[in-house]
Formats: sequence, C-alpha cells, structure tokens
Amino acid sequence: MKNLKILQLFSRYLQYGGEEGSVYRIGDALAEKYQIEYFIASSEQLAAKNRALQLAMVYRNREVLHRLEKYQKIGRFNCWQIHNVFPAISPGAYTLAKRLEVPIIHYLHNYRMGCVNGFWFTQGKECQKCSSGSYVHGVTGKCWRDSYSQSAAMALLLTDTRRRGLFQQVRRWVAISHSQKEAHIRMGIDGDKIDVVHHFLEQNQPDSIPVFPENGYALFIGRLSAEKGVGHLLDAWALLGKNRRLVIAGDGPESQKLQEKASHLGLNNVTFSGFVKHSEQKNLWAGAAFSVVPSIWQEPFGMVVLEAWAQARPVVAHRIGALPELISDGVNGFLADSRDIHDLASVLETSFKAGYQLKEMGRNGLGTLKSNHNKSVWLENMERVYRNANLV
Repeated sequence: MKNLKILQLFSRYLQYGGEEGSVYRIGDALAEKYQIEYFIASSEQLAAKNRALQLAMVYRNREVLHRLEKYQKIGRFNCWQIHNVFPAISPGAYTLAKRLEVPIIHYLHNYRMGCVNGFWFTQGKECQKCSSGSYVHGVTGKCWRDSYSQSAAMALLLTDTRRRGLFQQVRRWVAISHSQKEAHIRMGIDGDKIDVVHHFLEQNQPDSIPVFPENGYALFIGRLSAEKGVGHLLDAWALLGKNRRLVIAGDGPESQKLQEKASHLGLNNVTFSGFVKHSEQKNLWAGAAFSVVPSIWQEPFGMVVLEAWAQARPVVAHRIGALPELISDGVNGFLADSRDIHDLASVLETSFKAGYQLKEMGRNGLGTLKSNHNKSVWLENMERVYRNANLV
C-alpha cells in the first residue's frame, strides 16, 4: 500500500486555523499506509506583491505552478490531494493536473465553491445567497476580508473557475459530513463523486480523562468569532440562574466585544479564560460538566465535539450543519434550536439538572468516539476513497 504516493496541496491563509491543522493531522495519519508529501504556498507571498500582480497571480500563479510542476516530475505522485488552492496556489493547479494527467482528490473543509469567504456566514448571520454560483451578494456585502475589491477579486476567480469547469476535473471529493455533501450537491457537484469521511480523534489514555465534577460548569473552547455564536450563548445565559457557571476559553476578533456584552448583561457567573494551549486544557475539563457548541453557521463537522467526548463530557450544541449528524439528542449530548435563545437556555438548564444522566451521556460520547471516530475507521474510509478513484 505504501506504493501510493500522495501530494497534499494547501494554500495557507493569513491566519492559522483549524483547517491548516487538519491538513497535517490528515497527512500524519495517511503516512501510516501511504507515501505522503506536501506542497504548501502562503497568502503572505501574495501580500508582498503589488495589487495588479496579486490579481494576476490569484488566477494563475505562474511562479508557484512552475514549482509544482517541477515537484511532480521529480516525485511522480499518483494523485494530488487538494485541500485549498485559494489564493496563493491558484486554480491553475487544476489545469496543470489535467495537463500532467494527475488525478485530483479534493478534500473539502468549508463552502468556498459557493461563498467568497467559504463560511456561508456574513455580517453576523448565516447566508447562502451565492451558493448557486452568482457571487454578486458576496461583493456588495464585502464578505471577503471586509473589502469590496478583495471580495470582487474572489468572486471573479470563483466565477471563472466554475465557468471553465475546473471543479469537474476532480476525480473524487471528500466531504467531512453528510451535511456538507448535500450542500455541495446543491452547488452542482455530482453526488456520486462525493465520499463522506468523518474526522477522527485519537482517544486519550484512560488515566488522563478527568473525574466528573460535582456542580461543574459549562465550557466553551474555541475561536471567539461571530460564527461561533458565543454572543448568542451569552444572551441565553442571561436567562439562567446566577448559580449557573460558564467558562469561555479562547481568543479572537470578538473577544473584547463579548467581554463587554457579558459585563453589560451583568453576567458575573461567566469567566473569560483567554486562549489556553491544548496541552494545558486538562484543568479546564476537570471542572466542566459539559461542553457547549453554540455555532450559528453551517458547521461542516465540529472537532470540538470529539474533543469533549475524549474527556467523557457530553455536548450541548445548536441543531445546525453537521452537529445533529454527530450528536444523538439525549444520548451523548443535547441539541437546541440555533434561532431561539429561549430554547438554548431551556436545554442548558436541562443539562445542569441532568445529574447522573449527564455523566452517562459523557460515557456514551466517549463510546461514540471510540467506535465511530477512531483513526482505523478513518483510514478504512480513506482507502475506500482511493479505491473509488481507481488508485488502489
């Protein structure tokens, strides 16, 4: 099996995010069975160019594509596994792959094909107005980097990529949830070419799982950005009793705004811990009764759910995107309506009152992780992808 040589392509964003971490985690896991190498380009390289050259390079970055072609001729890879080509690698990678007769596996992480920012989220709320392939709203709404010019450039790039049929050159697509697969079918991708492969998470050693606490708090761990719904969570928290504690661990563009909101609402039972390294989160989990995932965008997956289950903690989440696909309501977590703070508040109160049931739900979550989201299952599913692509 090691004979299959896979080149992972990724265009880095200006800021490190979960997608970039997934690329390397995926590569490390695949390296157990296949030969894996990386071709990485960065948006920082474009930022150093003048505007006219930037625009030309996002369509076809000749410098990067020349290096990619040379790398392919030296490495003789059996396929390219594309994670992201926008903007630094450029869509020219699809054309180059066709000319070099290299099959493409496209690993999906977001909704870029139908949204200039890839999130289906803008101006504080969910939006799918560009999913059909017309990106006018993405430009008028300054949805990419809050800029008319950059949104227009990305809109033109995506329009051109669709018009030229470059996405049709992909041999197999990997969606990280059935929800994401259905979204891409609506965007025009042939569903028969999309394989669903849920993410995995290596289980902690049993002795590293914290004992379930008495009178524990709710824990949010993640990036403090609008789509994560922490503002929505604070509105719901204001409806709970003062003895209900919430710890928010993370940083991001909404950090100051959220702290001011909590103060304005008089939420003295809410603690902001700031960014906490993954290696230092054990104490946070030790005091947590459950995790809360209040996302208000179409979460393509939700690694934070697996991370909570790894700590034997159930999850309270909004019924949106892939979250209800992962969480069985009342079994390993609770689900609430993403549009109703009163429903979220009710579900949170139910969680605090669940007592022993909450502990059982945490154990169920850990069992779900062990059974359905382990590395062995993931590798089997990826082998199915390569088999469907006639690569193995």
